[in-house]
Amino acid sequence: MKHFSTLFLLITVALGAFCKGNEQSEAVLREINFARTNPQEYARIVAAQPSKDERARNEAVNFLNRARPLHPLTFSNGLAMGAMSHVTGQGSTGATGHQGADRSSPWDRMGRFGTWRGTVGENISYGISSPRQIVVSLIVDAGVSGRGHRKNIFSPGFGTVGVANGPHSRWGTMCVMDFAGAFIEKPAVAQNDPRDNRS
Repeated sequence: MKHFSTLFLLITVALGAFCKGNEQSEAVLREINFARTNPQEYARIVAAQPSKDERARNEAVNFLNRARPLHPLTFSNGLAMGAMSHVTGQGSTGATGHQGADRSSPWDRMGRFGTWRGTVGENISYGISSPRQIVVSLIVDAGVSGRGHRKNIFSPGFGTVGVANGPHSRWGTMCVMDFAGAFIEKPAVAQNDPRDNRS
């Protein structure tokens, strides 16, 4: 019963917070899919953006110009809830990184709401509110030597994603993207799609 109560509380918190940021989260998903399905067109968008690291931006443009189009990612309610649990848990503390306030890992948080198949990954953006700027900054991935955020966005192994946005006490705002090859949601999660509660 304790586990069920915890899950129900997390679902309730995630639903309330996700519905408030629903429009922005869906806009981020559209940007991700725009970049995946039209990389050459997105290269022009990235090239037009000002950057403190022109070398990283130019590298991203070259990557996009060479990239093959990929299938769009589908929305996952369970992954969005896992992402939102990190937003709500970390946003109030001002912490950064992939470890949750409860010391959870991304796969711990995803596992609360279902079961993933294949591989999983997580991207986090801090301090950027524009959906386009969030995605552009993660594709440029300045300061990240392995370009892990870019690799997640363009991984052919991912088929689904959940996105959550919310306030962050240090950076003002944060956005979490949880990716998976596939995701099987727990029944209670599948029946509570936050997109059904649009205002």
